[in-house]
Amino acid sequence: MIEFRMRKIAAAVALVVIAAPLAAHAVTGPSSSATPYLLATQLGYTVTSLLTVGDSVGGYRLGGIPDGLGAYDNGNGTFTLLVNHEWSAGAGSAHGVLGAGAYVSKWVVDKSTLSVVSGSNLIQSVATWNSATQASDPLVSTPAAIAFNRFCSADLAATSALSYLDTNTNTTYGTTERLFMTGEEGGTGRAVATIVNSGEAYVLGKFNLASNGSGGTAVGGWENILVNPLSQMKTVAVGTNDGGTGIMTNALAVYVGTKTATGSEVDKAGLTNGVTKFVNIAGNPAEIVNTTSRATNIVDGTRFTLSDTASTTFSRPEDGVWNPGNANQFFFVTTDRLDQVAEGLGTQVGRTRLWSMTFDDITNPDAGGKIDMLAEGTGLDGNMWDNMTVDVSGHLILQEDPGNTPHNGKVWDYDPATGTMTQILKADPARVGDVGLAATAPFNVDEESSGVIDVTDIFDASRQSGRYYLLTSQMHYATGDLATVEGGQLLLVHAVPLPGAVWLLGSALAGLGGLRRRIGC
Repeated sequence: MIEFRMRKIAAAVALVVIAAPLAAHAVTGPSSSATPYLLATQLGYTVTSLLTVGDSVGGYRLGGIPDGLGAYDNGNGTFTLLVNHEWSAGAGSAHGVLGAGAYVSKWVVDKSTLSVVSGSNLIQSVATWNSATQASDPLVSTPAAIAFNRFCSADLAATSALSYLDTNTNTTYGTTERLFMTGEEGGTGRAVATIVNSGEAYVLGKFNLASNGSGGTAVGGWENILVNPLSQMKTVAVGTNDGGTGIMTNALAVYVGTKTATGSEVDKAGLTNGVTKFVNIAGNPAEIVNTTSRATNIVDGTRFTLSDTASTTFSRPEDGVWNPGNANQFFFVTTDRLDQVAEGLGTQVGRTRLWSMTFDDITNPDAGGKIDMLAEGTGLDGNMWDNMTVDVSGHLILQEDPGNTPHNGKVWDYDPATGTMTQILKADPARVGDVGLAATAPFNVDEESSGVIDVTDIFDASRQSGRYYLLTSQMHYATGDLATVEGGQLLLVHAVPLPGAVWLLGSALAGLGGLRRRIGC
């Protein structure tokens, strides 16, 4: 009888144990006015809304179209979150030194409660670029002195990427300051690095041919600028151009500079003295060779070189990320266009792709390397991948931007070891609709998620409790408020992988089994 009761207790506890890590949860954070705009589609995922557009902390409001993110631990139980806002120049309201247009907000969040402690503008002063002198202009802090156009994704560069110790001379080159990298996706296409501690933003004129003294006229359409994390004398960054002009149109730009021991922190980081070249894939002037089928002739292992006169035109290269386990490897996605066929929306074919670009030797990037296609989305298994990150387990997280279409934007987990693509999140269909389901006002079908970064080490340095991601939701409906422009949300995702959850269940059952035997003996 005792044994029977304990079996029932074991079964009941097993249900509780399995439910905790395996259930998909949506949680409204203490500072958010709305439930999560993204919902988990896999067991073991908890999505928490941290802050919703319009929410105010200490009088500072979260503006709309949140995009690229950066985050770091403050060492006092809080973390700082940096957020790009993808406003067009002239849109919305001014933010300190920045006139109406794109800006970066800065938030402090309590790690335990997920309560947002404070909010402020990151950028406090700006140094533009002087093309005549090929140097930075003096910093200015006059209110509304400059306006930027559409800051998209972002990279909080690893500190290892920006400093180098020459052991032969015991001289340190570069900077230990945190630099937040971003750029304009439209207009003048300026690349920008902001010193996080001081809020000083520098326009990086060496990244554009129109301003770097090369005699060219092209400008970028920067989705992101990502600095290679290897500590070396060279500073290497790859810029993804979803747009741009001339040779920079839809190109992968590779900037190579040299760290110094003098000048501003941005000068010392090697971001103002380098050369920009472009990825040129042998025999492939363009990714797409058939405008109907979206076929490509780029095959795995094809060589690429860096050129200042030619570039391969990709089909909207959006975000990218360096492999933290292999400094030579850079992952990136090409968005292409919506595939309508898979969901019966039309006849248009789209082929979004995930690529791996591996340099022979990142200490000599001019030597080139090879490119491989890791995955191809054909509609139901991926549509218009846009933003991405790599997590502590080596998985790649891919976010869709389907635009103003009935397709509901998803988030995917790609495992390079197995080639498995798993859908983990989707936009809340009760708000934005789905194929065959209308959106609910004020929301519409024009939505996307963006800005995903891995923050596992901030929340769990031991990496024993799963994975953590920060990301944003962009809801492209007009709010009618210059302080917000459009909708959106900041979110935290905690993922407890299925194997870990099953292990927890097995451990609990094993313990109960032992207890039953002891009672019954």
